[in-house]
Formats: sequence, C-alpha cells, structure tokens
Amino acid sequence: MTTIQVQLLRTLAARSSRSKSVINDGFTLTELLTVVMIAGILSVVALPQFMNQTKKAAATEGTQQASAIVKQASIYYLENGTISSGTDHSNCKDYAGLINTANTNFTYECDGTKDTFVVIAKGKSGHNKTDGVVVKMAADLTDGTVKKPIVSGI
Repeated sequence: MTTIQVQLLRTLAARSSRSKSVINDGFTLTELLTVVMIAGILSVVALPQFMNQTKKAAATEGTQQASAIVKQASIYYLENGTISSGTDHSNCKDYAGLINTANTNFTYECDGTKDTFVVIAKGKSGHNKTDGVVVKMAADLTDGTVKKPIVSGI
C-alpha cells in the first residue's frame, strides 16, 4: 500500500467514526413524542385529583368548626337542660358566640332538637375552593354522641 492509500483509509475511517457519533447524539423523534404523550396522560389523570384535594383541605375548616359548635351545644344543653331557640339557635350564636364570617370560608346554621342536633356548614358562593361544599354534623346532645360528618360537594 502506498502512503496515499493509507492516508485515504485513515481519513475515511475518521469520517465514518464522526458521522456515527453525530447520528447517536440526542433523541429520536419517536422517543420525544413518547415522553410528551406520557407526560400528557399523567397530567390529565393527576390534575383533577390535585384540584379535588384542595377542596377537601378547604372543607376541613367547615368540619372543624362544626365539630366545635356541636361540642359547645352539648355543654350548653348540660348546663341549661335545654337547647336554645329562635334565631340564636338557628345561627348558632348561643353555642359558638358570634362567628365572624368575614374570616371564614363557610356559613354555619344549627337545626334540630336535643336528640337530633345538626350543624350545617355551607361553603360561601364565589369562593372557588368551598363553593358548593356542605358539611353536616349531627349529634345527640342528651348522651353526647356525635356522628361522623357528612361532606358533600367535593
């Protein structure tokens, strides 16, 4: 072999190795499309679940406050032998005091008798996390039993 042939073979080998490395760098279009499809499917599944969790978290305020009102109503019944009546009963004022609704995301109503006392917490309309959320908590004030809260609108 002549030096020209050796040099030609070296040049062709160098070009061949350079062209292979250029082809192998990066991702193919199929790989990129697959990743985009998987990310899209995950976001379609996960986003509604995430939005649902924020409503559940906001409903916790209504559940906690309704539970506190039921406990206070039970104490009121034990101390007075009866439950309140009229608007002080329906707006829960005698049990929870005057609730500052400007600081809460719910409005509260009390209903029922000493045997079936119910506190209803309704999410304020126009509030994106509590709009349509209703929490109902029932109790028997004579023996102090409280039922599990019923949360709807989530």
